[in-house]
Amino acid sequence: MTYEITHEQRLQLLEAHNNLRTTLSIVADCHDLWLSDIRNLEKLECHLHRIFKFVPKRDEDGHSIHYANWILDEDDDDDS
Repeated sequence: MTYEITHEQRLQLLEAHNNLRTTLSIVADCHDLWLSDIRNLEKLECHLHRIFKFVPKRDEDGHSIHYANWILDEDDDDDS
């Protein structure tokens, strides 16, 4: 089965993804969870990157800025 996701929905998922990244960072600092839980959250983050084509921002020299909120892949030609 194929699902269609609108550009607006992708932007909403991107916001959720960035919130997930922030949460993962805080959870890692707490040191009070099972490591397998953190692994599962990190796997979810990776799936979101791949499926929804989220990429890190780049600076003027083209270097990834991983600590900043990620953005939609500008090379994605599927958006209308």
